[in-house]
Amino acid sequence: MCHGDYIRFLVATEADPALRAALRRASRGLLTLGDLVDFAAGHGYRFTEADIPLAVGQPAGCGTD
Repeated sequence: MCHGDYIRFLVATEADPALRAALRRASRGLLTLGDLVDFAAGHGYRFTEADIPLAVGQPAGCGTD
């Protein structure tokens, strides 16, 4: 897979009101990158955790103790 598949999912989320609403409904249960991958797969998008840039999955300043 590649980052492009993840980017297509992000673009679709913005362009498709039904997908955006489904993501909002599911958001409380999306605790890990794997949860996001599973959600996307359930909506026809195929990418892996490795395709998601890690900086997106971490809050700013994470690990800078």
